Amino acid sequence: MSYAAVGHITIDEMNEVRIGGSVVYGSLFATGLGMRASIVSRVGRDMPEEFLAKLEEEGVDTSRVKRSCERTTRFSISKGSYPLSLSSRCDNISVDDLSSLNADIIHLGPVANEINREVALESIKISRIVLLDLQGILRVFDNGIKLSRGYLDEFLDLEVVVHLNDLEAIAATGKDVRGALKELSRHFPIVAITLGRQGALFSFPEGILYAEAPEVDAKDEVGAGDVFSAALGIALFRGLELEDLAKFSVASATASTLYEGPCKIDENLIAELEGSVNVSWVEG
Repeated sequence: MSYAAVGHITIDEMNEVRIGGSVVYGSLFATGLGMRASIVSRVGRDMPEEFLAKLEEEGVDTSRVKRSCERTTRFSISKGSYPLSLSSRCDNISVDDLSSLNADIIHLGPVANEINREVALESIKISRIVLLDLQGILRVFDNGIKLSRGYLDEFLDLEVVVHLNDLEAIAATGKDVRGALKELSRHFPIVAITLGRQGALFSFPEGILYAEAPEVDAKDEVGAGDVFSAALGIALFRGLELEDLAKFSVASATASTLYEGPCKIDENLIAELEGSVNVSWVEG
C-alpha cells in the first residue's frame, strides 16, 4: 500500500524552528502504519539538509522533493493556533512533478496556493483515492493570513475527497458548518469538516455522520488536521465501514495531539482511542 503527499514542505517558526506542512505530517503518519510513503514537493536552498535526512530516516521517500527556489515556504505559528503569517513561499507544484508517480493514495496538501486544478486532475488519473485539503486553497496572504473562498471554484466538481476545518468551511461558503457541509457535498463525493476537539462531520452519499472526539490532554494540535486527512484516505483504501472510517480518522487526529511536532503515531494508541469515539448519523 503506497501513499504520496503533494504540497509544500514548510519551515515553521514557533518557539523553535521545525519542519512542517501537510505533506510531512501525512507521510510520517502513513509510514507509522507500515505504508510506503513519498513526498512530492518544492523547497528552497535554505531548507536544512538534516530536516530532509530525518524524513528519510523515518522511511519517507524524499526523492521527489526539489530545491527550486531561494526560500522555502515559511510560516510563523502560535502553538495550538492557525498560522499567523507567511514570510516566504516557494514555487508552485507542477504536473511534471508527478511524472511516473505511482501511489494507491494521493493526498493533496497545499498550504499556500501551490497546487492548481491541473495537478489535481493528474492526481486523479494516477490514483483512485485522492484527498484534497482545502486549507491552502482558502488562504489569502494580505497583512497576515485570512480565510476566504479563495481558489475553491477552480476545484469544484472534481472526484476528490475534501477536508477543511470549521472556520475554513464558514469562510468558503458564508454559511454555518452544517450549511457549508451540505453546499460542498453538492460538488464533492465525500466532505469532512473537522471541529477541533469536538470531532468531525462527514458527508457521504449515504448521509451525514458525526464523530465525537475523545477528551485528551493535548500537547500540540498543529498538524492534527493533516493527520486526519491522511487517516481518512487510508481508511477509504482499506474499505472500512463508514462508522469505522470516522472513528479511525478522528482517533488518529486526536492521537497526533499527544505528540510534539510531526512524527509517527503508535497504532495501538489509535486503536485505544477509537473505542472512545462516539459516532451517530445526523442525517441518512
